[in-house]
Formats: sequence, C-alpha cells, structure tokens
Amino acid sequence: MTNAELIASLAGPLFIAIAAALLINRKSVGGLVTGVLNRPEFIFFSGILTLLAGLAIVRTHNIWSGEWTLLVTALGWACVIAGTMRIIWPEYVTEVRSAALKNENTVTVWALVVLLLGAFLTAKGYALV
Repeated sequence: MTNAELIASLAGPLFIAIAAALLINRKSVGGLVTGVLNRPEFIFFSGILTLLAGLAIVRTHNIWSGEWTLLVTALGWACVIAGTMRIIWPEYVTEVRSAALKNENTVTVWALVVLLLGAFLTAKGYALV
C-alpha cells in the first residue's frame, strides 16, 4: 500500500461520514456549525489540528504527478493553507463561514461534493477501482 492509498483510505471514509452527517442532520448540524463551532477560539484550535493533518499528508506524500494521487497532495496543501489561515485569522474565517452558511443550499452542495470526494478516495484507498 502506497502512502497515497493509506491517506485516501483514512480521508475517504471521514469525508463520507462528514457529508452524511451534513445531509442527514441538516438542521442540527447547521446550528452547530453556526454556533459553537463558529467561535474564533474553536476556529483557532481547529486550525492547529488542520495544519497538523496537512503537514502530515504533505510530509508523507508531496508528489505532483498527473495521476489520482495528485488529489492527495492537493488535499494536504489545502489543509496546510486552511489551517494556517485559521490560526492567523480566526475572526476572518468566522466571517467567511457565516456568510457562506446563510444559504442552506450551500451546505447541501458542499456536502455532496465532499461525499463524492470521499467515495472516490475510499474507492482508491481500498483498491475498489
């Protein structure tokens, strides 16, 4: 198993679970995301974890190739950037998130995108395709 497959086998099911929670519990998850999880203190703390996850991915798989594994590298760098932004500008991230979540359809669209990404990564990570 390659590093890309290992990372995909971990991230894929996580993304599926998150997307399922967003789609099944849209009202309660929406309140959670706009409530406690939208506080700058939580954004800062989640930024530390997001940066750590991104650095772990980039450190183990930083291969810019034309294959599906490029998605794993891009995911790692996206986590590095997002985590850094959350640590440095937690209030700004809170404002952006609040603006994005005003429309309930935005959450549904992102959940579907995350679900598809999770399904793809799971299939690649577990060698289903």
